[in-house]
Amino acid sequence: MVEPAGDDGERRLRVDLEVDPSDEWDCPIVSQAESAADVTVNAVGDECTVEVRPADGEGIRRDRGEVADDCLCRVFQEFGYVPHVRRVDEGTVLVTSYVDDRDAVRELVAALREALDRVRLVRLAVVSGPESTEQATVDLSALTPKQREGMELAVVRGYFDDGADVSLGDLAAELSISKSALSQRLRGAQAKLVTDVFDGVEE
Repeated sequence: MVEPAGDDGERRLRVDLEVDPSDEWDCPIVSQAESAADVTVNAVGDECTVEVRPADGEGIRRDRGEVADDCLCRVFQEFGYVPHVRRVDEGTVLVTSYVDDRDAVRELVAALREALDRVRLVRLAVVSGPESTEQATVDLSALTPKQREGMELAVVRGYFDDGADVSLGDLAAELSISKSALSQRLRGAQAKLVTDVFDGVEE
């Protein structure tokens, strides 16, 4: 079992991603069941073994596959991180991993997008200490699609980092929208996220 934070109390980031594989992606994670609530993946070297419990509850399906260059597991292997497949929902894979910092998130997401059709950043959570206590969570799934797109790009590109070398104009150009439109999306997204944080505290 991979611990999300070391015994020395060092902080880690938990990142939740949604991955849509291409039609050509020959992976037993999705080939065994279109939807599954329980998935176990054991990828070693160029081979993997997958156990899937379909959402309809009809037993457990086991299959072997090849860890190819465009494979989810291959990308995680290259970074030294472990992908924890949470579920498969109509072919979309929800995968969680624990990474060192936001730079690692950016690099991992960029590499996954080179190999796979679509990768969406769903949630970031800071975990700290040997008991892996979550300190803060950013849940992008609560946003509108446009807010989520803008916030995801801003997070991945490091727009909110201290000393960031990416501008609002750079992000707007990448999304093919105006700076004012992107600014409005980011303000709305930040307001929503802050509201959710305070609502959670009150509960």
